[in-house]
Amino acid sequence: MQQNCVYNSDCLNGIREMINQGLTVDCVITDPPYLNGYRSRRRTNKNDKFCKAVQGDDNPQLIVELMPLLYSVMKDNTPLYMFCGSEKVDFFKQEAEKFFNVKNIIVWDKGNHTAGDLEAQYGKRYEFIIYANKGRAKFNADKPRYDDIWCFPRVSGEKQIHQNQKPVDLISRIIVQHTKANDLILDAFMGSCTTAVAAYRLGRKFIGFETDNDYYKSGMERLEAEMRQMSIFDLGGCSNGS
Repeated sequence: MQQNCVYNSDCLNGIREMINQGLTVDCVITDPPYLNGYRSRRRTNKNDKFCKAVQGDDNPQLIVELMPLLYSVMKDNTPLYMFCGSEKVDFFKQEAEKFFNVKNIIVWDKGNHTAGDLEAQYGKRYEFIIYANKGRAKFNADKPRYDDIWCFPRVSGEKQIHQNQKPVDLISRIIVQHTKANDLILDAFMGSCTTAVAAYRLGRKFIGFETDNDYYKSGMERLEAEMRQMSIFDLGGCSNGS
């Protein structure tokens, strides 16, 4: 399995292959389906991809099976950052705690809120990031110790190619806190390829998986444009299978 590559395939099978090949990673940053049935209802075009639920959003078993695989593919004393929503945070935390030492539940303040039920629900302005360790993952010595509330504006408008797209600056903070040049970062749900873009900009290697064909195509176009612009690494001959 190649590094600096995103595969249009199932992450469980892909990580199993990594383990079989003896390939281990220095950091996991991943944004799995939140299991909350979210989809945009504000768009006039109801056939828009943002109006459809994310693949796997109705499958908690996906997270159950993912956790031991992540543990096996991670080196000792390395970090896991896993995004989740408020509705299922207890489930995600319980599954993570079966294998990892959960250090923080970081609150990501997105700067504005989603619509939701306008007449009977407060606007949702934040999401959670479960920060956990396999062993003890120290921060890089020259980096600050932040608190557990992170303020990064959510991605919107023309820059948004995935309904749950994360800001590059947020992902970059995680990467520089723990990793060094040429370390390998895994994202099991690559989506818009934000983790790959951030890793590439910072001189880290990456491997990712994305099952949705449309999001894979859009994410890869974004990543390849980034690589052409910077001309530092060669994406190599990625295949569409794991």
